[in-house]
Amino acid sequence: MRLREMITENPMRALAIAAALLVAGVAITFASRSRSNAPAGGGGGRMLFSVDDGKTWFADDASKIPPFEKDGKRAVLAHVYRCADGTEFVNHLERFTPEAKQALERANAPDPTGKGRPDRSAVQGAYMAGREVKRPGDAKWVNAANIRESSQVTAVKCPRGTTEPVRVVP
Repeated sequence: MRLREMITENPMRALAIAAALLVAGVAITFASRSRSNAPAGGGGGRMLFSVDDGKTWFADDASKIPPFEKDGKRAVLAHVYRCADGTEFVNHLERFTPEAKQALERANAPDPTGKGRPDRSAVQGAYMAGREVKRPGDAKWVNAANIRESSQVTAVKCPRGTTEPVRVVP
């Protein structure tokens, strides 16, 4: 079956395959960067995190895997955006399940022999099945593998809906 026919006949399957490939690419990039001690995120090795459900945020080391402890509170990744009027807001928060975090930490652990490679399948699995997102104020975390629900959570729009927001990078 040709690709165009497959997409036309089953667009949800095509979307799921495209999302899985995107997640796999991100996971592989993360694993290779962390192995070379390069930062996992942008902004000079720093990313934005929140300990108060997105009311405030702070910059910290991008190699930290959320959630992590910060001043006795649980910190999660904060996806912060700025509207044309200067308003900054947390669009959504992100964390890993305990199992996924453990798999990522094992993959990032230094190999004493210097010969080991990260377990790419574990990293990929952590990103595909162990990542959770939610909007500030929501009680429920949504598994990022649930494309329909997670895409609604991660869709970015200014609070007043006036402009296209821009990602804030520390």
